[in-house]
Amino acid sequence: MQWRIGIALAITLIALSAYFLRSTIGLRGQSVAGVIFFFGLVAVFSQNLRAVNWHTIIWGFSLQMILAVLVLKVELVYTIISSVGGIVKKFIGFSDAGAQFVFGNLADARPPAIGGTWSKLFESNYMFQFAFVALPPILFVSAFFTLLYHFGILQKCVRFLAMIMVNLMGTSGAETLSVSANVFMGQTEAPLIVKPYVPRMTNSELFTLMVSGMAHISGGMMVVYINYGADPVAVLTTCVMACPCSLYLAKLFLPETSTPETLGTVNTHSEKSPYVNAIDAIASGTTDGLKLALNVGAMLIVFIAFVAMFDALLAGIKPILISLGLSPEALLNWPDDLSLRKVFGWCFAPAAFLMGIEMADIQKVGSLLGSKLAINEHYAYLQMKEWKAVPEYMTERSYQLTAFALTGFANFSSIGIQLGGIGAMAPERRGDLAKLGARALFVGFVATLLNAAIAGILIKN
Repeated sequence: MQWRIGIALAITLIALSAYFLRSTIGLRGQSVAGVIFFFGLVAVFSQNLRAVNWHTIIWGFSLQMILAVLVLKVELVYTIISSVGGIVKKFIGFSDAGAQFVFGNLADARPPAIGGTWSKLFESNYMFQFAFVALPPILFVSAFFTLLYHFGILQKCVRFLAMIMVNLMGTSGAETLSVSANVFMGQTEAPLIVKPYVPRMTNSELFTLMVSGMAHISGGMMVVYINYGADPVAVLTTCVMACPCSLYLAKLFLPETSTPETLGTVNTHSEKSPYVNAIDAIASGTTDGLKLALNVGAMLIVFIAFVAMFDALLAGIKPILISLGLSPEALLNWPDDLSLRKVFGWCFAPAAFLMGIEMADIQKVGSLLGSKLAINEHYAYLQMKEWKAVPEYMTERSYQLTAFALTGFANFSSIGIQLGGIGAMAPERRGDLAKLGARALFVGFVATLLNAAIAGILIKN
């Protein structure tokens, strides 16, 4: 207990020092303090700090830093990643052809020139436009990745990444393969790569699977978020950085105390492709994409409705207090425009500060972090897209670092998604999954903040 208190006091002192010395240390100094704070925060809650394999931690952090430096500081690598981002945008455009054939002008990113009144209606009806512009690419991307899986290309990429991390970090093959697969696949699809091993995984391995799912996004969602207007370099970079980051943070929080079955080996689940041929793979991927697109649209409708309801409740608190006899003078400092976004901004502003965000933007970024955690990253990205349309609403640095922090599935609904998805592969481990769910969410969320803080050290002000 004493070491927990010691670490907690140390990182609190570092965070407070960074705040009071912010004009001296600058934005990069804030990010350095953030890296130490976020790492220390996970250490404070470690289940067994004495059992931590520091070889894994050191190599994991080193890999994360090397990847960040290569992309953000080496001009050639940055140019390559930027080019890949351009290719991804072009790739998204291919789905427009199909969407425009089916939906006509409704699938145009901009309203057609059909007269002033109708044009204004199209511009103001954002959700109507979103359904026909942002959701169709999910179908195409899902079909494309299913085709890659059918031909075994996805598995080869995953195996290559896993071999590097197993050899350097000393983790088990099964957990590392699943973590590597998260670069391309979702939090319930990636564990399918190691499906036979899931029932026999140690708690530490199972926890690593869950943390990685929270800290990553799937390849399909990567494309979707770039389509929302997120910085392609930030999204692509943080997805790769999340591999070693989620691994070593998971091992810091819940160290390995048993001997994993696949320690030091890399073997993918070698079952035959479930699809008859390429056409069957495309059709199946399209069906899965349709389910996902409908789910995304439905979740946004419901969660935005709940946000509106909570905003109305929060706005009604002040009038209710006055009607109960409290004087208006006593509520002079109570904001008239109290909303969920404002509450999130207050709660998560310290995290935004430690990422390296300017003081003028920390409450705005804090509200996005809170929206991502409590609702989902779709809602947060769409909020950020609206802000980008307003000149100088936030600095470019703030937008970039926010993209790093938002790129992950770490939200409360993901606990249920993992419980259902991974639990179906190993019903006997459902109890372990339920116990580890909230902890995995915590570590996965911190992993995205740590990625953003490291980027904050390297990105120009």
